[in-house]
Amino acid sequence: MSNASEYGYFAKAVAAQVEVATSTLRRWSIDLEKAGYIFERNEKDQRIYYERDFKAFREIKKLVNNDVLLSDAINAVVAMDLDGLNAAQTPSVHREETRLTKQYIEEMLDDKINAAIQHAFDEGRRQAQSELKEMMDKLERHSKERDENLMSVIRSIQEEKEEVKNLIAASQEKKSFWQRLFGK
Repeated sequence: MSNASEYGYFAKAVAAQVEVATSTLRRWSIDLEKAGYIFERNEKDQRIYYERDFKAFREIKKLVNNDVLLSDAINAVVAMDLDGLNAAQTPSVHREETRLTKQYIEEMLDDKINAAIQHAFDEGRRQAQSELKEMMDKLERHSKERDENLMSVIRSIQEEKEEVKNLIAASQEKKSFWQRLFGK
């Protein structure tokens, strides 16, 4: 049977879909092959599983779960017409959507979460830089204002000091006039 129009799957994906361990799937595959069931293989001689193989494994699992011996379940599955088995009940393995493994989904979620965290971090950093620049500008304005007020106070003090000097000089001039007048 050629499955050229179908996508094939490796043991790990099949085991996950059928909900058995990969070692169980391999053992069932070997037993099926011994009983005459044929799996397609790739150029590396690895088994490639297709829809009819999924049906075979589901049927074996169902029979074993109903206390049928594994060897009897294997023989029953080999004798079945798997291409028509449970066609109305078994969901198609080959859907339009892509099959994703749990690990792939976790990695994808981790990537998205890390990207979101990095974006939030970058956005926070940009906001912090903007706030810092705003604070620095405000500090600079306050410094200039303080410097201008300080210079104004210094000028005012210097003017007052000059006035006091002038008053002292005038006062000393007046004293000398009085001293001259009275001779003291």
